[in-house]
Amino acid sequence: MNRRFIAVPALAFAALALAGCAAQTRGTANPAPSTAESSSAAAGGGSAPKVPSPLNTASITSDACATLSSSARSSLSLGDGASRSTGNGPSCTFQEAADPGNQIDVTTVTANKNGLSDVYDTKANDAYWEETQISGYPGVYAAAVDGRKNGKCGLFVGVTDELAVNILVQYDHGAGASDPCPVAQKFGEAMVQTLKEG
Repeated sequence: MNRRFIAVPALAFAALALAGCAAQTRGTANPAPSTAESSSAAAGGGSAPKVPSPLNTASITSDACATLSSSARSSLSLGDGASRSTGNGPSCTFQEAADPGNQIDVTTVTANKNGLSDVYDTKANDAYWEETQISGYPGVYAAAVDGRKNGKCGLFVGVTDELAVNILVQYDHGAGASDPCPVAQKFGEAMVQTLKEG
């Protein structure tokens, strides 16, 4: 996961980790906002869509492997995750059970305090940017380098207004290698369901 997180600003780091490097690290706090940005934040608060119903994220702020229940991992054909700590927050790597060359890195971006808005505020550093919704929660496909034709897709999902989760698909084989973003979407949907179930 360090491939992308270290290289990108605020939340977008993970998507960028797949892709390459950017001027800032998305997994760390952004520089102090300008006066104009501060006024904008005070007036309306954040550039990203608001999270409609914040999820209970207590489990994933200490262990990113808790983003998926065992049944969700099974339905996605993923093995148990391997957890680790990063400068961006807790991270976990899930490998496809039948093909360890296919993996999904997920990071709970606790280093950022403005959730998905930190990703929106650094989108100028991204090679691609596509807003989406994951089971009704705001998200964005983004990365510093566009590796989608090579099995790489970065997705950020706002799970609360203060916390976003970065999902980074890196598939070498199968359908996900040529079209990885649907894999990220399915993971995101399973994550939202896991968090709803508590």
